[in-house]
Amino acid sequence: MSRPLPSSPPLDLAAVLNPEQIAAVTHGEGHQLVLAGAGSGKTRVITYRISWLVQEAGVAPERIAAVTFTNKAAAEMRERVEDLLGLFPLPTFVGTFHRFALVLLRRYGERVGLKRDFAILDTTDQLGLVKSAIEAEGLSEKSYTPRSMLAAISSAKNRLLTPDAFEAAAEGFVERKMAAVYRRYQGLLHSVSGVDFDDMIALAVRLLTREEEVGERVRGRLAHLLVDEYQDTNHAQLELIRALVGDAASLTAVGDEDQSIYRWRGAEIDNILSFERSFPGATIRKLERNYRSTQTILDASGALVARNERRRGKRLWTEAGPGDPIELYKADDEGDEARWIVNTLQSLRGRLPLAEMAILVRTNAQTRALEDELVRQEVPYVLVGGTRFYDRAEIKDLVAYLKVIRNPRDAFSFARILNQPPRGIGKTTEEMLRQEAAERGLTPWDVIAQEELGNFPARAAAALRAFGELVKGLRKEAEELPLPALLDLLLAKTGYAAMYQDKRDPESEARLENVRELLSAAQEFTESVAADPGRHGEVGSDDLLTAFLDHVSLVADIDSWQSGRGVSVMTLHSAKGLEFRVVVAAGLEQGLLPHFNAQGTPDDVEEERRLLYVGMTRAKERLILTCCRRRRIAGRYQDQLESPFLRELPEGLLTVTESPSLFHREPAAPADRLGGVYSFFGREEPRPAAGSTAAGGAPRAIRKGSRVDHPVLGEGVVLATEGSGDQEKITVFFQKAGKKKLLAKYANLELV
Repeated sequence: MSRPLPSSPPLDLAAVLNPEQIAAVTHGEGHQLVLAGAGSGKTRVITYRISWLVQEAGVAPERIAAVTFTNKAAAEMRERVEDLLGLFPLPTFVGTFHRFALVLLRRYGERVGLKRDFAILDTTDQLGLVKSAIEAEGLSEKSYTPRSMLAAISSAKNRLLTPDAFEAAAEGFVERKMAAVYRRYQGLLHSVSGVDFDDMIALAVRLLTREEEVGERVRGRLAHLLVDEYQDTNHAQLELIRALVGDAASLTAVGDEDQSIYRWRGAEIDNILSFERSFPGATIRKLERNYRSTQTILDASGALVARNERRRGKRLWTEAGPGDPIELYKADDEGDEARWIVNTLQSLRGRLPLAEMAILVRTNAQTRALEDELVRQEVPYVLVGGTRFYDRAEIKDLVAYLKVIRNPRDAFSFARILNQPPRGIGKTTEEMLRQEAAERGLTPWDVIAQEELGNFPARAAAALRAFGELVKGLRKEAEELPLPALLDLLLAKTGYAAMYQDKRDPESEARLENVRELLSAAQEFTESVAADPGRHGEVGSDDLLTAFLDHVSLVADIDSWQSGRGVSVMTLHSAKGLEFRVVVAAGLEQGLLPHFNAQGTPDDVEEERRLLYVGMTRAKERLILTCCRRRRIAGRYQDQLESPFLRELPEGLLTVTESPSLFHREPAAPADRLGGVYSFFGREEPRPAAGSTAAGGAPRAIRKGSRVDHPVLGEGVVLATEGSGDQEKITVFFQKAGKKKLLAKYANLELV
């Protein structure tokens, strides 16, 4: 007979839950999928269901398990259930998938070949083993980068593919080599008595499905399994869930297909879309009442995500009323965008705490302009889920190079770049250099510059001598080149950018984006000094490098602000699960959202649309969207197209504001003004004037009515021309971008 626990009062569900939530909480035996829309109270459903099962259904707490994806979410869930039941500690398992797997493997791991003291390897350890596997197979790390190999192995394990199965499915030379690396890596893991995180899930599945005694014992103790964020499960986790519930236990899965944004790390949206196929007879419920946002925000975000085909469908509603319209600001460039955003947040600062405001971006590189402006206006901020722009390793490396160019006796900066990127100067050589310098009363740079290298082995001396020539060459170039061109040359001469280009993995791509953003910062700083020399103190051309380094130090020196609460700045991925009274989603442009790396298939675009949906539904009261007409990419302005997602929002819900300079300022062409610069994509020459020559060198004029093509804006028709020479302007109607007025000198148009 069901009876409440003596230590806790009976649950009054009607006082705290709506009817749909109560139905999910009081579901009887059998499986159910709870489609919980954003802000609909999914965590409350899980915690109250555990409490109801114990207090009202009479289920022993130890026969219930709840799994989720993060330790933080698990801890919060556990605390809520403990408070509801008055049980401390709670005998119910509440933890992550990996914690659950670890408990099984510590108890039964010997059944699947593990030693009792097996170690769990982190990413650094895994990369070390992958490098060893690549080397043992006689492969080049440039062609088979450790990170890409590790990602391939992780993907295989998430699909429960053993090395044998992976090899059997391999097609072509490259995949067969990847299979060989996987096999070698797994052997190395076994030799060090280690498992990685993917192994933990795969081995737990093997235990429950192949070791009959273990499977029956575990399933015999489990009556109810609850899974949070079900849309984020991968194939291996689905099989673990199936193995746990078997034919007897009941599953409650809570999730939202519209918030599935982790396909890039293995999540399979099919798990939630095809739930009934995996768990026949399951009940499907929807939670559509939202407790977070205004109806305007819900209608706009709902209209956006409704464009996706791969969804079950739901319409969120609220009793909070329509609220304010959504604001869309069309900025001139990223600097204008950042100023407008921070000014807007400043205007709200009097009545809203900064901690209730957030700026969301698609990539980490976008935070640079925003961080600079927040610092400039002395607005405290917190960078969530990431490292401040100027604290990122690749940025600190390049800034250290600039410091050494300015002063090669800067010991800290010198040590940072001595072997970065690797140039054959190892720890032993570095220590010898320090000792030699100390004995002679010199700095390490002086030892190299004066070629006091007689005590060094020939190979080490050659590497140090080459480094010295590199620095000397860059210092000489710094006397003549503008700052952006110097930074470009530095990237080319040192091979720093090529180091990341060759790897071709997501992390390296992100680092390259940050490198390009530093180029943009240098260009922006140069232009700001030219426009207002007194803004950074009186800066002459010879002092520009020093002034820029001072600027970087000032922007980075915000530790006291970081430690307090301020405006939250984060990526859209990091924002999942959070909420703020004011949300700004910045940089809604083609190439950023949807991101240029995620436009290959309809599934890619749908996930990018879900990502924006997640960002929009973080807002409680006020939602602000921004986009730029142009944006600096690697220091050069590039015309931008608005994100196609903006066209999918109902016009009646938007208030649009355009920058006063949006259609009056012509795109700059830094490469032209500098007379051509070195780029880490190769030498880049000044662009010719629009339509300057045809094949064979004959001039071809662009006139009214000419059909032209632009590398970013696409094809269009010339509506008018005005002026002449350097001041000639061309008005073009582009098929996709609409009417634009361009300076002919920099328009880069081709006749078609």
